[in-house]
Amino acid sequence: MSTELVAFGVSALALGIGVLIAGRRLYPRLDVPEDAASTLQLLTAMIAGVLLLTGLGLVLIGLFS
Repeated sequence: MSTELVAFGVSALALGIGVLIAGRRLYPRLDVPEDAASTLQLLTAMIAGVLLLTGLGLVLIGLFS
């Protein structure tokens, strides 16, 4: 088991979840056009997805290496 990989993975997972929570609370307060809001939501979802998948991969590699 690689402790460093697990720690970085958990950090990436927490950061991804934090991005999703912050976006959910922030988007209703923004006064942007509908097109810009949907683009921001898509970008946030892509960033959070990359962070979550990277974190999950690091945790799994750390546990099984």
